[in-house]
Amino acid sequence: MRGAHVREGPSRPRRLWETLRLVVGLPVAAVALGGLVTGAVHGGRTVDALLNRTPEANARLDDAYYDCIDVQAHSLVSPRQPVVIGHANLADYVTLMKAVGSWVTFATGSSRGVTVLSLIDVTGPGACLDNIVVATGHRPDGQVRRRRGTGASVPGRGPPPLPPL
Repeated sequence: MRGAHVREGPSRPRRLWETLRLVVGLPVAAVALGGLVTGAVHGGRTVDALLNRTPEANARLDDAYYDCIDVQAHSLVSPRQPVVIGHANLADYVTLMKAVGSWVTFATGSSRGVTVLSLIDVTGPGACLDNIVVATGHRPDGQVRRRRGTGASVPGRGPPPLPPL
């Protein structure tokens, strides 16, 4: 047969390209699928946790947390003692302001006589959802004194759940 065209298989560079595409594509697809499955499982657990908690239980936990912070702060400073709220991060600053802002006396500036209230992350007994109030001040001899708040604890891992919008 003259003029008949015999078709050969794909050229060598084309086979190499298709093999490379397969070798790279399969792991990418596996990672994407794994990410989707992980996201779905996480989303399912989140929905389950939200459905199993009642707003009342969340509000009670929120109240217990801020009461715990308040009691610990009361164990460290009196209402007339000048304090400064330490602000390692905005969340801790806001938490302390919510808990003690109504009764502490704020200092106009920081000096050796002013106590600094702050939160530290600590797990275990004596903590308020993994937080403890700490008072830092100076002794008369100039040494730094750091005391931990006492008198209340709320077991569990914090922070408390955010209120619904």
